[in-house]
Amino acid sequence: MESKFFKVSALTAAMLGAVAMPAMATEDSAAGPEYVEQVNEFLEGSTLAGVAVVDTRSRTRSTGAPGGKDGDVWSRLNYSSYNLILDFTSGYHNGWLGADIAGYLSGDLYNDSAVNGGTGEYLCNEISACNNLDWGAGEGGPVKITKAALKFKAGENVDGRFGFTQANGNGVLGNVWSFVPGTYRGAELNANIGNFKATYFIADQFTAPWLLSENDYAPALWADTSWGIAHSLGLQGNATDDLFLQFGVGQVTDVRYANSIDWGAGVVNSYHDETDTTGYKVYARYNINDTMSLAYDFYGVNDDVQYDGLGYTTGLAFNASFGQFSWMTNLNYAKSDNDRDVNPRMIYTYGMTNGTYSLWWDALSDWNKSGEVSIYNRLSFDQGNGWNYYLGFGYGSGGKSAAEGAKGDWDYESEYAVNGTISYSVQSGALKGSTVRLHGTVLERDEYEGAASADETDLRFQVIIPYTF
Repeated sequence: MESKFFKVSALTAAMLGAVAMPAMATEDSAAGPEYVEQVNEFLEGSTLAGVAVVDTRSRTRSTGAPGGKDGDVWSRLNYSSYNLILDFTSGYHNGWLGADIAGYLSGDLYNDSAVNGGTGEYLCNEISACNNLDWGAGEGGPVKITKAALKFKAGENVDGRFGFTQANGNGVLGNVWSFVPGTYRGAELNANIGNFKATYFIADQFTAPWLLSENDYAPALWADTSWGIAHSLGLQGNATDDLFLQFGVGQVTDVRYANSIDWGAGVVNSYHDETDTTGYKVYARYNINDTMSLAYDFYGVNDDVQYDGLGYTTGLAFNASFGQFSWMTNLNYAKSDNDRDVNPRMIYTYGMTNGTYSLWWDALSDWNKSGEVSIYNRLSFDQGNGWNYYLGFGYGSGGKSAAEGAKGDWDYESEYAVNGTISYSVQSGALKGSTVRLHGTVLERDEYEGAASADETDLRFQVIIPYTF
């Protein structure tokens, strides 16, 4: 789940004013009929979409309870927060030039999450604005512009965009998401080549959706990371009617991670030498028939600082539908050269760019210990009248202990999770598409002897109301 918040300013007001423009200009414009024609061309085919989201959550952990002891269950995240999102997508002036603008406002209805004793700020919940990757003020924030980009196209086979934007996922650079995506400062170029699409993406800055600016990584100390250029080349398309392929390669230059940290003084004492990281992506999906598919995914990163070489995650995904029922089985394996936990992105630091690995189970754990083999099964049911349900179970084992040299946040021999969701979407009327969703997960781990307890639970209730103007 990454981006930038800007204070409400004349520029922000102008952007939102542009977003709120009527669908067509009139001939009475003081700029004259030629101006009107150009504006109408720009707005033709444009959309203005809005979404209101309320996310209410209680996430518990069995270690680190304030004033407690290991094994005490306590709620680290306990909040109800909102996003108000607007996304404007223009048509193309003269058939080739357009603009996209998006942003959101966030805040808390209530927040009783963990509090920083020094600042009194709540633990960052990734929904409302935070001051850094650890803590937020609890007062919401100004409008965050998540997208402000010019776009162009040349015929039917070439298009691109540049500005504050998102990656399209073709290659090794992806987006960190909350209810909105993170924001790159960069450019993208796409070209259709037969049945395939080639994408080149380049950026020199990224921020998580819930952050004000790239300067908000450093205050967390552990996230004090800088980098130069991130770029990616991807190729995807249908090799046959039933076989879809995707390949990607990319690089991030001059990555500098925090090394020695003085937590008492609140400073980073030293940094690792800068390194260039390289990412690799291979994905293939084969449609066995109209109701079954099998997919393979590999995402690897060469990072001499974090992995002493290669770290990768790879897996198989089987999906099948039987009328109103759907079944999913995912098999996942993670490995790194130095047995550090694997993060499928080219910068190891959390929230600082993302990769394009596809296996994600919404089950609290990242299932990413080096050497861990994990499997997840999910049964879903679509009732056909707006009600949907699923129940999932995951299990993972095989990672080494810290005593054997493993490096990571937790030290466990095996883990399992049970999760489920009940949701309802309105089927007609003015609120069509509006969804209420109740999700829960229980994660249990079998820790190695002497290791801290690492069990968690999560209960979330979400209300999502979309609207297209």
